[in-house]
Amino acid sequence: MKIKEYGRPLLTLTVLFWIILFLINFGHGAGWSGVYSILIKKISTQSLSWFFLFSAIGSFVLNLFLMCFADLLSSEKLVQISFAGFIVILAADLAVLDAQAVFSPMQFKYLLIFLAVLIISVPSVFIIQTWNLINKTFTPKSAADIYPLLTTAPLIGSISGGFTAHRLPKYFQTESLVVTWGICILAAIIITAVLTRLLRKYEISRTQKKEKISPKALAANFKEGFHHYKSSSFALNLSVIFMSFWLVCTIIDFCYAKTLDKTYTTSEEMASFYGGYTTVANVTALLIQTFLGSKLLKITGVRSGFLFLPCSQIICFIVILFSPGLFPIVAAMFMQTLIGMSIQSNSVQVSFNVFARAVRGKIRTLLEGVLNPLGGVIGSAAIIIIGKLQTNDAIAVERILPYVGILFSGIWLLAAFKIHKSYIREAEKTAECNDDQDQKDAREALQIESSAADFWKNMKKNLLKTKEK
Repeated sequence: MKIKEYGRPLLTLTVLFWIILFLINFGHGAGWSGVYSILIKKISTQSLSWFFLFSAIGSFVLNLFLMCFADLLSSEKLVQISFAGFIVILAADLAVLDAQAVFSPMQFKYLLIFLAVLIISVPSVFIIQTWNLINKTFTPKSAADIYPLLTTAPLIGSISGGFTAHRLPKYFQTESLVVTWGICILAAIIITAVLTRLLRKYEISRTQKKEKISPKALAANFKEGFHHYKSSSFALNLSVIFMSFWLVCTIIDFCYAKTLDKTYTTSEEMASFYGGYTTVANVTALLIQTFLGSKLLKITGVRSGFLFLPCSQIICFIVILFSPGLFPIVAAMFMQTLIGMSIQSNSVQVSFNVFARAVRGKIRTLLEGVLNPLGGVIGSAAIIIIGKLQTNDAIAVERILPYVGILFSGIWLLAAFKIHKSYIREAEKTAECNDDQDQKDAREALQIESSAADFWKNMKKNLLKTKEK
C-alpha cells in the first residue's frame, strides 16, 4: 500500500468505502423487508423451507463459479458487474408482481421464488468483493481502527433502511421498498466508479491486462485457492464457523417467519414490523460499534471475537424452548444482529488479512460465498426432513428446531475455540512468505493478538493483587 497511514488519501478512501457499504445496507434494510413480506404472503410459509434451500443453493453455485475469477479479475470489476445484474433482477421482480394476472398461480409462485433466490444470492457477490477490496487497501494495523468505523456503515444503512421499511408501507404499496433498493444500488455503482479511479491513482489497484482469460487459467486459479484452503487449519476452522452461521440463522429465520405469519395478516403490517425491529436492533449495534468496537477488538483480539455469537445463540435457543412466542424469537434475531454486526463482524473482516494477498480473494469467496451458504443448504434440508418425518401436526416444526439449533451452535462454539491456535499459525506462515506487504500484514495481526493477551495477563495480575490486599 502506497498511501500514508494517516492523511487525506486514507480519509477519502475510507469515506467512499463507508458510503458504498451504507448504500448496500440501506437498500437491503428497506428492500428485503418488502421482498420478504411479499414472498411470505404470496407463497405461504409452507413453501418457505424450500425457498431457504434454493436460496442457499443459489448462493453456493454462484460463488463456486466466481471462485474461478477471484483474484484473477479485479474486485472493482466484479462489484460493478454484480451491481448492474442486481438492478436487472429487481426490475424483473417488479415486472412479475405487476403482471400477476398474466401467469397461472403456479407459474407466478415459482417466478417469485426464483427471483427471490437471485435477490438473496447476487448481493453476496458484491458484498464479498467490496470487502476483498477493503482488505487489499488497508493493513491490519490501520484495520484495527478503520474496520470498526467501516462496519458502522452497514449498521447506519440498515437503521435508515429499516426506518424506511417501517414508514413507507403506511403510505405506499410494499413494492415501493423494492424500488428504493434499486435506487441505492444505482448510486453505489456511481460511487464505485469514483473509488476505482482513486485506487488506481494511489497505486493500490492496477488495471487488469486486456488478455483473454482461458478456461485453463480459470481452472488453475480455482485449484490454487482450493489447495491453499485445504492446507490451512485456520481456513478449515473458519469454514465450520461460516457454515454454522448460515445454518443457525436459517433455523432462526424460519421460526421467525412462521411466527410473523401467525401474528400479522398483511404484507404491509409485516414489513412495517420488520422495519421497526431492524431499526431498533441496528441502532443498538451501532452504539456498541461506535463507542466500543475498536476497543473490544483490541481487548479480545480477533480470535476471541468468534466466541460471542455462538454462545449467545445457545442461550437464545434455550429461552425459546422454555418460552415460545414472538418476542423470544425476536430476541434471538436481535442478538444475532447485535453481535453479528459488531464483535463477530470485526473478527471476520480483520481475520482475512492473515492470508497471503495472492489467495485472499479466493479464500474469502470460498468461505463466505460457497461454504457459508452450504450451511444454509444443511439447515434448510434439516427443516424439510423434520417436517416430512412428522406423522401429525401435534408438535409444530418450529418447536423442534431449537433443539437442532443448540446442537449446531455447540459445534460452532467448538470451532471458535480451535481458532485460537490456527489463527496464529496462519499468521506465522504468512510472515515467512516472500511478499513484503504480506509479511507486514502478518506481523501487525500477531501484534494485535499479543496486545490482547497482555491486556488479560495484566487484568489477571491486578485481580490477584486486589485479592491479596
